[in-house]
Amino acid sequence: MFKKRDGYFDKLECPEIRKNKKCTVLNCIFNHDFKLKEVNPKKRSLEGDELPKLVKKLDQSDKPKVKVEKAQDTSYTIPKAINHLQISRSDRTINVKKIAKYYLGLNHDTPNKDAIEKEYEMADRSNNLEQYKAFVTNLLEENKETKVEEPKFILPKEIKLAAPATIQVRKKFIQIMVDTLKKNDPNIPTPILKATEEEFKVATECTPNTYSQSIKSKIYELNNPEKFENKKKKLTDSEYLTKLEELVIPRETLIKFGYIMNIPDSIVPDNVRTCRRCNNEFKLQEQLKPIQCHYHSGKVIKKDAFNKIYECCGGVVGGETDSCEVSEHHVFYWNSPGEMQYALPFHMTSELFGINSQSFKVVGIDCEMGFTTRGFELLRITAVDFFSGEDIIDILVRPKGEVIDLNTKWSGIAEIKEEAMNFEDLIRLLGEVIDSNTILIGHGLENDMNSMRLIHERIIDTAVLYPKHKTSPKFRFPLKYLTFKYLGRTIQSGEHDSSEDSLAAIDVVKYFINQDS
Repeated sequence: MFKKRDGYFDKLECPEIRKNKKCTVLNCIFNHDFKLKEVNPKKRSLEGDELPKLVKKLDQSDKPKVKVEKAQDTSYTIPKAINHLQISRSDRTINVKKIAKYYLGLNHDTPNKDAIEKEYEMADRSNNLEQYKAFVTNLLEENKETKVEEPKFILPKEIKLAAPATIQVRKKFIQIMVDTLKKNDPNIPTPILKATEEEFKVATECTPNTYSQSIKSKIYELNNPEKFENKKKKLTDSEYLTKLEELVIPRETLIKFGYIMNIPDSIVPDNVRTCRRCNNEFKLQEQLKPIQCHYHSGKVIKKDAFNKIYECCGGVVGGETDSCEVSEHHVFYWNSPGEMQYALPFHMTSELFGINSQSFKVVGIDCEMGFTTRGFELLRITAVDFFSGEDIIDILVRPKGEVIDLNTKWSGIAEIKEEAMNFEDLIRLLGEVIDSNTILIGHGLENDMNSMRLIHERIIDTAVLYPKHKTSPKFRFPLKYLTFKYLGRTIQSGEHDSSEDSLAAIDVVKYFINQDS
């Protein structure tokens, strides 16, 4: 081998030594003056194992050390409480979001923080609701271009997930809608823009099987506006609240469906656990030790009257099907409410939050969980306002245990950074949004409530209520089924999205309320 004159390879560690711990190459051009680093067992951690090495490397550098700190923005847009004026919390949340979006367009470093402060300033200065609305409108109108340009040609809006039809088919229907709009209103200034928006709304809520019929129904509606005007009276917030009160599930029913409704007695967990995936036993203190855990990631579903299969790979349950997934660690759930109480205590929302007139009246909740060394922990929480459909909270939560599996395929969470909000701060923040009187809406909410360690009396669970008279503690319809059957909407087609699920549960409840009204 020949050495390059500039000594470039002298600086590189010899690959033979790194691989085989010795080098047999004559006149090797690589550097041999280094020590092999001890390889530690692979370990997943939130603690940032590489950080000390990075800091040490930077400290040894001859370059001047310049510390640059970028202002951190909040991950939520919850308006601050005011006492002198009654303004809907839903309306205030929408306004904070509008202001945050406006500030983002002005390149603010912390648009959410700035929006919360600005909205509070305007609300605090207002003597009445009209003045508050005027303050918000005037702010958002600053530097706003009021002129909306009509597109020169038809181009359907991009859909993030799979579109329900080809571009050509979508363009054809948009053109029909444009012609329909022009026929009904020859003076309409932006027919292409309006038709494109209307088609996009339909396309985002449809599958390839439902798109054609849905878009034709929309065209019929545009072509016959008089038939759809005041077709059905829209319920007011007050009327919705009255209907929702009737749907709150009785305490006894919640208990039958697996809800923990009393603070349990603490039970010291057994050190030997059974893996939730492969059913093999392991000791808690050995959980981080790398092993081979073979399992099926999908649910067991019925194929026919005689066979059940795994949803993940189609393997027959009870047959000779090999496991389709492998993990380096076992995972577990706590076996009882008592063990859960020992690991992290429950709280009654009536005692923890009390009653707060500023709280949201009705909130959709969905949580994402993952496996850690402390069981199945909360990783993300999304809270959506029932009336506006706006996110109130959508936050990643730093778990107490060391992460084993973020459950990315189902949770949609790929990473939780060290600066993520801790559990206690999250619960405190939640207490600014809901109180013991808030109605919580969700699907299969018992697991979400357990992950938050909250016991709440006022719950509407779509898995318990719908379809009417067809659910039981042993069988509940998935949210995906309810959303498709009753709303014609497809959800959970990719990674799990807690915001999408929260809104879907809310819309299912609204559907049944409107059906009965």
